[in-house]
Amino acid sequence: MGTTLYSRIASELREQIASGEFPPGSTLPAIPELMTRYDAARDTVRDAIRVLSVEGLVTPRRGIGTVVRETSPVRLEYAPIGASRTWEAQTAGEGTDELVSAEWEQADRDVSSRLRVDIGERVIRRVRHHYQGQGIVQVHEQWIPGTLAELIAAKGGGDLADTTRGPGNIFQEAEDAGRKPDFTTESITARMPDPDEREVLELPVGVPVLVTNRTTVDVDGQPIESSHIVSASDRVSQSFTVQLG
Repeated sequence: MGTTLYSRIASELREQIASGEFPPGSTLPAIPELMTRYDAARDTVRDAIRVLSVEGLVTPRRGIGTVVRETSPVRLEYAPIGASRTWEAQTAGEGTDELVSAEWEQADRDVSSRLRVDIGERVIRRVRHHYQGQGIVQVHEQWIPGTLAELIAAKGGGDLADTTRGPGNIFQEAEDAGRKPDFTTESITARMPDPDEREVLELPVGVPVLVTNRTTVDVDGQPIESSHIVSASDRVSQSFTVQLG
């Protein structure tokens, strides 16, 4: 059985991506150029690009073209004796952590349960985007008790609801304010992304997300933060070192 033209186009483009001829963040040649190069119909070229998109190698962006995705996973390592690390530290300085929003709100039933506060109590909700290269790897939604936010501000740590201060390191800030973090509990599940998550993370069809729900408590057993983190499953590798005995 002979190789179809769209398969051959996809194969050659795949090899050029793997060789670095088209590095992450670059765009593939436009469809008309590929049509001319391969003497192919528009639908044939689109079929080839669709194959690469399903494989997670490229993402079509309106007004930009077909962009090569960053596919190397970010390795997140956790150990019982390791200190908390910022996103930049976990990505060896290659990632960026953007604080998208930060605001005061009233705790709903879910947040009150996470933080062990009353429903309606004031908390801070922060949303961050974790980048590796040009792509967003994780969407991090975090809630912080209002009492802790006020304590951090009183100790000179600034306003956690101020987006201009950047994401900071809530674990270090809590410790500086006298609320030393003690341990974190995480649960991780997998599911298919909703439309908004697929758009923000630029996920190919068929790629699931990892959902991490985390709560961190201080040495007195009181929550200092709770997070809901949605990660591109093909962009994150999580490693846990667990002490036995």
